[in-house]
Amino acid sequence: MHPLETVLLLLIFVIGLAVIARRLNLAFPILLTIGGLLISFFPGLPNIDLDSSVVLVVFLPPLLYSAAWYTNWSDFRRNLEPVVVLALGLVLVTSLGIAYVASQFIPGFTLATGLLLGAVVSPSDAVAATAVMKTLSVPRKIAIILEGESLVNDATALVIFQLALVAVGTGHVSLAGSLLDFVWLAGGGVAVGLAVGYLSFWLHKYARLEPALETVLTFVTAYSAYLAAEHLALSGVLSVVSAGLVVGHKQSRVHSPTTRMQAVAVWDFVVVLLNGLIFILIGLQLPDIVADIQGQSLEQLIGIGLLISLTAVVIRFVYIFLADTVSSQVRRVMHSPPLFPSHKHTTLLAYISMRGIVSLAAALSIPERLANGIPFAERNLIVFITFCVILFTLVGQGIFLPAFIRILHFGQPTTDYLSKREVRQRLSKQALTAIQGVVDREGLTGEVVQKIVDRHRAQVNEFEQGDAVAVMSQHQLRQKLLLSGIQAQRTALLELRDTQQIDVDLFHELENELDREEIQQQKVDE
Repeated sequence: MHPLETVLLLLIFVIGLAVIARRLNLAFPILLTIGGLLISFFPGLPNIDLDSSVVLVVFLPPLLYSAAWYTNWSDFRRNLEPVVVLALGLVLVTSLGIAYVASQFIPGFTLATGLLLGAVVSPSDAVAATAVMKTLSVPRKIAIILEGESLVNDATALVIFQLALVAVGTGHVSLAGSLLDFVWLAGGGVAVGLAVGYLSFWLHKYARLEPALETVLTFVTAYSAYLAAEHLALSGVLSVVSAGLVVGHKQSRVHSPTTRMQAVAVWDFVVVLLNGLIFILIGLQLPDIVADIQGQSLEQLIGIGLLISLTAVVIRFVYIFLADTVSSQVRRVMHSPPLFPSHKHTTLLAYISMRGIVSLAAALSIPERLANGIPFAERNLIVFITFCVILFTLVGQGIFLPAFIRILHFGQPTTDYLSKREVRQRLSKQALTAIQGVVDREGLTGEVVQKIVDRHRAQVNEFEQGDAVAVMSQHQLRQKLLLSGIQAQRTALLELRDTQQIDVDLFHELENELDREEIQQQKVDE
């Protein structure tokens, strides 16, 4: 089969899985995992060898940059403490716990090899969990903590991964030296990412590029942040995350509506494509991976995978409940709010331990030969165990997540954010004020002018009288007045975001509406 035909076949398979996931109302990552497993049983499919040295470089930068881009910086900062407890402490404890269990129960595994496995499977992936929770009654705070944890724990795990890989190759590791290396790798990665992020922001703001080139620049930013940090032997993951947080927070002030809509469409396509391909590629390699593992039957391998999966899940439950108990005692003395709002929050956070694409990419990036040139015999076993952990947590726990949430019964979620209705009311008032200002300042008159003013005044009256609100219709009116109203709404929307009065999802929804309306008006007047 020609390589192009193979790629086309894989893309068709990914699209088919996406359609099935939508029909079954199932989170796409869950079906991708199942699809990756099923494709390993198809006869006659080509074997694709992935270069371990480029797996992380190809897959991680765009995925991490996209996640950071959509992260609400204000939410992330307000929940930084629980995020750090999970993304740093839990990843370290999980890595060490799995290292011990693996060294005791897996033949041929040392503590260093076990630590490498622990680093690979320790980071949780919130994509599937948040996709499920959006359709259910779950407090927004849980989603924020999970997204923040997923964003940072990838970096923590991959830093440990790098240190463990060195330990496997050299046969020894210094605890004090590793701690210093960790601080250097993490701190340096953040610094590089901030530098790249602000440089990208400057280029977006002053270079005045075409929308297509601006979209290209977002990809250049993601890969530049990763490669620059890796070139300096720093954390490329933290660098990408830092750059994404900077540019994502500031893009609303520098990107044009056309650029933003093009970039979102392209990035959505790339993220789905990469997520799909890596699971399908591991499915194509699974038969050869299993065949190359010597001395153990398939049943024994599955048993090992199940053991490590249960270890990861149990460690998360124990750690989170222990952290909640200890922190509650300390915070009670200090008269501070609890780390997690309630025992229901704690229970759900403990249950959600899905692993995903970062673990898979990390496992595939393990070299077949160590730095000293010796073949790494345990590589394929680590890849197989990683897939088992993903299958167990993402599919096994993910399928039962909706039922688990219903059992906890959080009730109607409450929030300090303004409702969609309240936000629209403020935006409409701001638009009316801006349009009326232009009319008064420039003495504009005429039927079209009056129609625009009356339209916005009627919309404001509808909000104030409590009538149902319809989605803002596209219309053909003079560009000068309409763009004044849109710009006023955009300014008000940004202020609501910056003052933490609006949910990030609603912010992006309304920003997208304003972008579409502005682009439509520009097309009408051309």
